[in-house]
Amino acid sequence: MLHSRGMRSAASLAIAALAIAVVGAGCGPKQPTSAQEYYSAAAENMRLGSYSQAIEGYKSLLDEHPFSEHSEEAELEIGVAQYKDNACPEASASFTDFQRRHPTSPYLPMVGYLLGQCAEMQMRTADRDQSASQNAHAYYQALIQQYPTSPYALLARDRLAHARETLATHELDVADYYERYDRTHAAEIRMLDLVNRYPDTDVAGDALLQLGELYEKQNEPDKAVLAYTAVTYHHPDHEAARDAEEALDRLSPDHPAPSGDPLVLLRAETGRTRDLAATQPAPKALQSTTRSGGGAPAAGSGFGLPGGAGPFGRGAQGPYGGRY
Repeated sequence: MLHSRGMRSAASLAIAALAIAVVGAGCGPKQPTSAQEYYSAAAENMRLGSYSQAIEGYKSLLDEHPFSEHSEEAELEIGVAQYKDNACPEASASFTDFQRRHPTSPYLPMVGYLLGQCAEMQMRTADRDQSASQNAHAYYQALIQQYPTSPYALLARDRLAHARETLATHELDVADYYERYDRTHAAEIRMLDLVNRYPDTDVAGDALLQLGELYEKQNEPDKAVLAYTAVTYHHPDHEAARDAEEALDRLSPDHPAPSGDPLVLLRAETGRTRDLAATQPAPKALQSTTRSGGGAPAAGSGFGLPGGAGPFGRGAQGPYGGRY
């Protein structure tokens, strides 16, 4: 009898515990059901810096409500969350998909800028592979050309200058390598193409000074005077200008400075009148002291341009005054 009562009491307790568990489960966090609920939950995770959860939330929104009013922004926010989480390859892929799916989106200037940022975050030092630097250069340049009045174009101009300095530094490092191994013609071509392609960089002033010194060694004083004069003409505030002026003082009695733009005359004198790509590939054994940094080392990424349409997609237009 006592045994039966004990069994009934145990059963009653088990049923009560199960009822409490059921009630407790019903009081837990409510799972999102509507597009707005999914979006709000994901946006809150973004605000808190929980980027993985935010990405999952935006993807769930797209899976459950692919045609909601939040779909376009959810696709964009996935890329932004990946970018903020330092997952640049994934972010670049998401932004490229966004361009393809939304070729007229007002968010495209921001997307172009973030693509440039992703490429820049993968840039390597100037003595290493420059694929990422070239990608950053291409994205920033396209943004400036296609959306010149966008706030992102203003930001891109500063970052473009950094990419150009890194690319120019790489070219000069390669020229130094050639000159060190007495391949003077290859070094000359590399430096001439550098000043043609990146004339606005500080590195171009260094290259022109080195060109002048190279021409002096080769007993070509007229070309040397053109190179030295180009330093003082185009880079008067560069520290190389002082050395160029001293060289001109030494050479000027027999070789007066030319009239007009000396860089134009130097291009004509050497036949490098166009902005040509360097004709010599960078040597595999290049070991050079880096002149300027280029960001954390990482694997270079491709352009990831959709269908050859350019960095901002086919027919993209429209300004953006976004939050990022």
